[in-house]
Amino acid sequence: MKKAFLLFAVILIGNMTAFAQTVSNTIQVTGKSEISIIPDEAIVMVNIQKKSLKASDASAMLNKKTKEVENLVKKSDIKDYKITTDNYRVNINRIYRDGSAMDSGYIASQTVKIKLENPEKDIVPLVEELNTSENIMYDVSFSTSEEMIKTYEKELLKSALLDAKEKAAQISETMGLGELKIHNINYSSSQVNYPRPVQMEYMRAQKNMSDGASPIFSPEEQKLSDEVHVTFKFAD
Repeated sequence: MKKAFLLFAVILIGNMTAFAQTVSNTIQVTGKSEISIIPDEAIVMVNIQKKSLKASDASAMLNKKTKEVENLVKKSDIKDYKITTDNYRVNINRIYRDGSAMDSGYIASQTVKIKLENPEKDIVPLVEELNTSENIMYDVSFSTSEEMIKTYEKELLKSALLDAKEKAAQISETMGLGELKIHNINYSSSQVNYPRPVQMEYMRAQKNMSDGASPIFSPEEQKLSDEVHVTFKFAD
């Protein structure tokens, strides 16, 4: 029994020594890449809310206002857009006062999302048309389309790999490690940092501009980045 245990201990120590040698003869680097781009999409979110004593009346008023927004979009003569609706709700209009609650009819609400594929050309005509109607509240944001992101994916990955290679070469030269060989590459495309839409400007105030000037939009640059983890082997 003691011989078997001793043999197991020798094998274990031998494996640990081999593992330590493998680890000690490798370097791990993280290659990173980043580019700055101008967002190519604009999203106008129109928030509609209507109140009435009857749920059916509140819904009807909401639908009427939604149609008004759709007509204004068509009237603006913009191209390459998509309209969708979201967050349709009909809730009890519950009012809290002096520690007590009182129901006062119903609130119907909905969000109309207008996605513009050519914001540089279409966003100003759209918001100017929306500003002609009373009680339409909206905000504008800019984002990067999936199509634009895909066009940069290969470039980002290649730059990240080159960055890892350059870092490893500098470490090897500085530390006198000699020739390096790739041992392992750890990469997942999910590591790409897709940008979120950036809130830009609340446009309701533009309607009250006394000089009649058109609104100005200057979307900020957004950053796309990627990274890859590479392990290199070097000789003893």
